Amino acid sequence: MVEKCMESWRPGAPHAALLGAPLPTVVYGITAVRLEAGQVSEVMMGMIDPSLEHWDLRPAPTRMVEVVDRLVEGDTVVILFRTERGTLQLGSEVMVDVLPEGVETLALADDRPGRRLTDLPRF
Repeated sequence: MVEKCMESWRPGAPHAALLGAPLPTVVYGITAVRLEAGQVSEVMMGMIDPSLEHWDLRPAPTRMVEVVDRLVEGDTVVILFRTERGTLQLGSEVMVDVLPEGVETLALADDRPGRRLTDLPRF
C-alpha cells in the first residue's frame, strides 16, 4: 500500500509536477518484477491515487504488453522502492524501449545504480 508518509519525488525526477504542471490523472506504480532471461516479463503494478497517498487499484501481476499499452496511451508509470521506514519512495518514470531485435521492453528515464527495474523485489 502507498502509505500516508509516501516520500516526495526525488530532486531531478522528470515529472510534470516538478515543473509546476498539474499531476497526471493516471499514475501507475511498479513495486516488483518478474525476470525471464534477464528481461522484465511481468510486473506488480497498481494505480496510484492522484494525491500520491494511496492506491486506487492495489498492485497485481501485470503482463508487459499491458504496461506498454498504458505507456503508449500516455499514462505515467513509475517505479516504487520501499524505504527503511516502510514507506514507498517514488522513483524514475518508466518508458518503452525497443531492443535491436525489435522486442519491446521497459527502460527508465533516469537509470541509476540501486534504482533500476532489476533492483526491485521479485515475485
